[in-house]
Amino acid sequence: MTDLPGILKKVNNLEPIPTVIHKVLALAGDPDASLRDLMTVVERDPAITANLLKTVNSAHMGLPVKVDSVHQAVSMLGQQQVVEMVLSQNLSTNLNHSQEGYGLAKGDLWRQSLAVAMVARTLAKQRDLMSLPAIYTAALLKDIGKVILHEYVADQLETIQQMVSDRGMSFVEAENEVLGMDHAALGGIIAKQWQFSPHMIYMIENHHLANVASRNDPATAAIYLADMVAMMVDTGLGVDRLAYHVYQDVFNDFFADKTAVREMMLCYKTFQREVNEFMDSV
Repeated sequence: MTDLPGILKKVNNLEPIPTVIHKVLALAGDPDASLRDLMTVVERDPAITANLLKTVNSAHMGLPVKVDSVHQAVSMLGQQQVVEMVLSQNLSTNLNHSQEGYGLAKGDLWRQSLAVAMVARTLAKQRDLMSLPAIYTAALLKDIGKVILHEYVADQLETIQQMVSDRGMSFVEAENEVLGMDHAALGGIIAKQWQFSPHMIYMIENHHLANVASRNDPATAAIYLADMVAMMVDTGLGVDRLAYHVYQDVFNDFFADKTAVREMMLCYKTFQREVNEFMDSV
């Protein structure tokens, strides 16, 4: 059994989430909050404002005029896109490293997390789900547990993969069996320490739908499906690809037929190209 106290202690070594992110999420999810309130919160943080304007004015965005303020950025791009930019820019630090135990090179996890978050947001919009910023953020951070757990997985990878092969276990189940902890559960612990909302914690720790009840939560199911779409496209990225359970009833609930699944896979590829172009341009 792995040293669980040692794993949990490493949670404290992660880069903390900026306070402004919690404020942005709260305002973005509050129907009574004004756009002015949201812009004021962003503008009060010079570093976040500077990074936002740098991104908005990058060649990738291709805007016809130079953007000089948060207000102008929102006017030209819309609230949702600006909120997603702020969230993405300020959640990347922990995810942008390599995770050797999972076979992920530097930047792999972050690029994939961004594309998955965009698919999850798309699925959530199709189902008219509320709290899109929270779903987007939970999708971004669903694999945060891998940042810590990867070195333990590396030490036990052969055993984990043997369990997946011989016993038909999912990668998460084998992780838990061998290490006494899986990356989804650890992600929930991290999200709780970062003081995210109970539903965001729930989405992160249940994004593989191992908990039967979670399959009835549309927001968590949207993240699971977005992750599965990514796995079907990026079959060679990461040692755990395609080593998860497929819950056909969840697929059937969101997708009318195989054509709808293929369309979402194409959507993921489009988002993937956008993410790569964006990251290469800033």
